[in-house]
Amino acid sequence: MPISGPVVHQQLMDAYTQTQARLESVRLQIGKANQQRDQWDKNRGESLVKLAEFYLPELTPEAIRSTWVEIQPAMSQVFRRKQQECDRLQSELSSLTVKRQTEDAKLLEINRQLDDLLDVQTQIGSEVEARLQQDSQFVSLADRAAVAEAALERAEANLAEIEQDAARKLPAYENSKLFTYLRDRGYGTQAYGHRGFTRRMDRWVAKMVDFNTSKQGYDFLRKTPEQMRTIIAGDRSALDTVMGELQRRRDTVADELGLPEKLSQFTELQKYRDSHITILENLQQQTDKTQSHLTAADDSRGTYYREAIELFRGMLQQIDSRDLKRRASSTVDLTDDQIVAQLMNVEAKAGSFSEAAQQHEDEVRRIQSFLEDLGRLIQQFRSAGFDSARSQFVGSLDIPMHLNRAIDAGSADTLWNEVRSAQRWGPTAMEQITAVATHPMTQILINAMAHAAGGALQEHARRAGRRHSSRDRYRGGSLDSSWGGSSSSSGNRRSPW
Repeated sequence: MPISGPVVHQQLMDAYTQTQARLESVRLQIGKANQQRDQWDKNRGESLVKLAEFYLPELTPEAIRSTWVEIQPAMSQVFRRKQQECDRLQSELSSLTVKRQTEDAKLLEINRQLDDLLDVQTQIGSEVEARLQQDSQFVSLADRAAVAEAALERAEANLAEIEQDAARKLPAYENSKLFTYLRDRGYGTQAYGHRGFTRRMDRWVAKMVDFNTSKQGYDFLRKTPEQMRTIIAGDRSALDTVMGELQRRRDTVADELGLPEKLSQFTELQKYRDSHITILENLQQQTDKTQSHLTAADDSRGTYYREAIELFRGMLQQIDSRDLKRRASSTVDLTDDQIVAQLMNVEAKAGSFSEAAQQHEDEVRRIQSFLEDLGRLIQQFRSAGFDSARSQFVGSLDIPMHLNRAIDAGSADTLWNEVRSAQRWGPTAMEQITAVATHPMTQILINAMAHAAGGALQEHARRAGRRHSSRDRYRGGSLDSSWGGSSSSSGNRRSPW
């Protein structure tokens, strides 16, 4: 069973929310790994104090602890500023998320209103067609237009054939020196004034090349296309007159039923939707920017990390593990050896948690990049009008499955390709014309003419309407650009009419 556009739209928005939650979950894992590493760093500091107490017996423990107290506040201040920045960005991100969800809900409501208006348009359009088909004068005019269109098509086909024939045969006349000699002298016309020997010679040449017959064929190929074009232009003008009357009758009925007003409401609401999509795009950009800043600020190897490491390095720059180990080996007492061993074990444990945090940070950057791609995909989905109720997707489309594959691949392109290839435009109550994008009023006229003419003239009537669509005051595709209309971005989209 096909899946409607709004359902897939909601699935994509849910996928974005789920990916955000996944990103936050990985960030929590980073925090846990960093906490465990910090705990081991704290143990290392305690081991260093013990070692300092052993190697520096002349210094009181109070003096050493006093030195650590002076350094620790500076480090705490860096981490406090980092936490404040992360809290600020997290608050900003939460605010943006709420705004985006609110605007998403508004867009869904706009989409619903557009679909409702489109249903009303379809219903009124069908009623307009029904009334026109019951109008005897409209039916008569539709028959006339169909007959005129059939004759015009035959004339255009004949003109094309003659033009091709002329293009193929005229060069033979032009390349004949004897023929062009007689033609240029005006032989056989009142303009020819030669006498005596010249006239006898020209008569002999004309007989040799059968000039009279050739001249008739030449004049036919030269003059007939232009004459036919003049006749065809007159036929087109006559057809335009009939079509103008058909349009007038359509407009009268449409005005009585209020269809132009509904079309105007649809156009205005569609413009509002376009502006709303712009708001959503801006919110998405702000969200991506804030998300990126939060990732950078929360990175344990980012700016705050480097600042804290510089302070920590300054604190430990007097301590070298190799020196500690060498000095411990040179003493008789085993206490310092035990402390150094404990210190090296602590360093190894802290390193393992640092590695785990780094892996999580790599995953955060990957998910963050994908989240931005997914946001752009949703904007593409909306811009293409795929969130319309007229948009359908094959029942086998599995957004969660394709989402997981896309995350693993690190790109939303695969997900977009699956979505786009699964999209179809569902049938409506009125016949769809795929040759050109037409306004609903123009399509009503075409459908009404086709049904009014009926029989063998039906297709001719339809083509007459299409031919005249460029001159209809409702021509163009004002409703086909972003809500179920034709667009090069989708490849297989059709007008809702």
